[in-house]
Amino acid sequence: MKSVDPGILPQSVCFSFTPSETAKQLYFYPTWCGHYFCNKNYYMKRQSFPPLLIVFVREGVFHFEYRDMVFDAQKGDVVLLDCSEPHYYYADDGLEFLYMHFDGSNAHDICQNILNQSGPLIQQEHNVLIGQQLYSMVKFHMHDGIETMFQSSMRVYKIFECLLAPDRQQLKEDNPIDTVIRYIRSNIGKDISLEEMSEVANLSTFYLAHCFKQQTGFSPKEYVINTRLDQTKILLARTTKSVAEIAYEVGYSSSSSLTNMFVKRMDMSPRQYRMIYQSSS
Repeated sequence: MKSVDPGILPQSVCFSFTPSETAKQLYFYPTWCGHYFCNKNYYMKRQSFPPLLIVFVREGVFHFEYRDMVFDAQKGDVVLLDCSEPHYYYADDGLEFLYMHFDGSNAHDICQNILNQSGPLIQQEHNVLIGQQLYSMVKFHMHDGIETMFQSSMRVYKIFECLLAPDRQQLKEDNPIDTVIRYIRSNIGKDISLEEMSEVANLSTFYLAHCFKQQTGFSPKEYVINTRLDQTKILLARTTKSVAEIAYEVGYSSSSSLTNMFVKRMDMSPRQYRMIYQSSS
């Protein structure tokens, strides 16, 4: 389909999709996609539009005003917007971009999480994969492709996968957060302080806490508690050790401390958990 919006050149294409009620309830789903070639007359200014928007810039400069920010996206950049918030974007001559509007069960929550961590302008090595996904989608529908609602949903999942995947720089062997995680796992029976972790990472406590939360989704303290909880569940299900023995092994000073944490996180006592999982094995 050809767009009739001002500033969109004739070689541009776009496609609209109406999701089923099942898709709305269970899946992510695209609502629009397109490949636009624009001149400086193209713009979009809205107070609110329900779907989310992902953009990959192939050529030129794309100007954005969003969340009290003004920024330019250039070749290779990705922009993510929650269009339910006020937004304004406009083109320079020579702009070429791919886009997809999408929505879904918790799509807005995931989008907000990404925006809070990375902001709307995304400049990372995975951007090229997002561009490839969007280009493939447009080409598929240009050739009258037909797909199931699950296949359509997978397109959105793949975009989120690219947005949430760490860059190779973050995956290097000497990544300080990975070093701290390995230290926590190797010393789970110890009382590990944030200061101790910051020494292991060679980072300030503030910066460690920030980077740790960004990479794992947990604070360092939460990660220690969850690691202890995971080890406790294994020991309860696979050994006959007492709760007091397990508490000592995973870094708690008493069985009551472990039990309080376990009940708070699991809504059952360690003994109840053991009964359920040992009786079913």
